[in-house]
Amino acid sequence: MPETWSPADIHIHTSVSDGLATPAAVLDWVSENTDLAVIAITDHNAIDGALEAARLAEEYPVDVIVGQEVDTLSGHVIGLWTTERIEPGGSAQETVDHIHAQGGIAVVAHPFAPRWWAKHGLCRGDANVYDCVDFDAFEISNSTPLIFHANWLARRYMRNHGHRFAVTGGSDAHILPAIGASRTLFPGTTAADLRKAIEDRTTKADVGSFWLARNLRYARNLPGILRRDPGRGPAKG
Repeated sequence: MPETWSPADIHIHTSVSDGLATPAAVLDWVSENTDLAVIAITDHNAIDGALEAARLAEEYPVDVIVGQEVDTLSGHVIGLWTTERIEPGGSAQETVDHIHAQGGIAVVAHPFAPRWWAKHGLCRGDANVYDCVDFDAFEISNSTPLIFHANWLARRYMRNHGHRFAVTGGSDAHILPAIGASRTLFPGTTAADLRKAIEDRTTKADVGSFWLARNLRYARNLPGILRRDPGRGPAKG
């Protein structure tokens, strides 16, 4: 029997941080408009939205992973399968250690995101952090507008470091239509299958394309997103 591969979007934001949709609205959208088998809610420095989505998930045909996207001194780190909020502001390695202490998976969020885009690109492309920190996975496809070059750099980096990390794709969606624009593909159908694939480094990233319509929707909604997260502006210094 052929092996079943399923899509997951493991980088989604809700109104608990700077997303524009509630956790319930995200689940409704995913169920009605996508074929995603698994999602992760990864609000900035918060897990309340992920916990709410996980509580609601039994009513939906999708598995929900409780996650968070943590501000570190070097940028953003995604913690998947975490049950407690991690205090922002530590080093990348300290944050990864906290994720692992909870039994979680640590993912490099939007590596090589350019300095002009935001302060949040992990180490702003300084590969020394990627080389030294004990991450589990590397996001090589992120559907945020205008960081396609960063995705290319991430994929190039992974050609030489695939023995260290699993690859992932995540939409980094802050609006509903962007959900699923980038995906992690894995053998199996459940969140447990996805975790095993990350641990075994058998995942694939669907690099896809970020449609013009989605870019336009992001542009229309950017003021609201920025109001919800005033720290998201261009990096200073």
